[in-house]
Amino acid sequence: MFRKDNYRLLVTFAFIILIIFLVILFITLWNRYSMSLEINVSNVIYLYLLIILAAAVIMFMVNIFQANEIRTSEIDIPETSLKESGNENIPPSDQTAESFFTPDIDVDELAINIIPKIDFKERIEDYTEKILQNLAKQFELVLGIFYLKNEKTSHFEPLSTFAWSSDLPPASFNIGEGLTGQVAKNKVLIKVDNIPDDYIKIHSGLGFGSPKNLLIVPLLLNKETIGIIEMASFKEFDKVTEWTIKYLAKIIANSIITKLKAGQEK
Repeated sequence: MFRKDNYRLLVTFAFIILIIFLVILFITLWNRYSMSLEINVSNVIYLYLLIILAAAVIMFMVNIFQANEIRTSEIDIPETSLKESGNENIPPSDQTAESFFTPDIDVDELAINIIPKIDFKERIEDYTEKILQNLAKQFELVLGIFYLKNEKTSHFEPLSTFAWSSDLPPASFNIGEGLTGQVAKNKVLIKVDNIPDDYIKIHSGLGFGSPKNLLIVPLLLNKETIGIIEMASFKEFDKVTEWTIKYLAKIIANSIITKLKAGQEK
């Protein structure tokens, strides 16, 4: 596709050629007229037709240039639009950038490796723990907590964990309480960078550590929050990871409901 400068050059070049051609034709007709007292009507008609054709060509080229300029202004995206949300809690996938930020990732194919097949005999706790383990393997997580909403109490209760080192289970919460409660309320993924050292402690064979990056993801079904996945990593969650996990969460939410219904029917 030509750039705007190419179209300007093309229009200018075509206009100059037409002017030169018209001048040559005018001189030729003028010489014929000056040699004879009778006006050659056909030459005058040709001259008028050529002028009309030249005007039409110029107008056509100008219209093409204007149309290209409009299309360019519509698709030009400033680089800062993807960078401004880098330090905000709300991820870019939930802002205006979502309309054009679409990584080339097959989320459905990825979900096959992360979400296990439903086993009617398997407990929901074990099922969600496998999801956390697969998420940890895929996105280099060092901690994961899977919360599920209790329909009777409306509390979000911890269902399973990954690499949880405390003897006490994670605390349950109500909608609106803390960061996890805000995610459940607002139904929007939250990313936190540089979390305090005393917020999370990780214990492994290499010793203790404090991850700096936290991602809290709502599990939505019919615009309602049915669960929360909280995950931590030493590695920063980039835009591609945020986008991928957000859309994986939709598939996970559907699988959880299917699993729960299968257990009830059993």
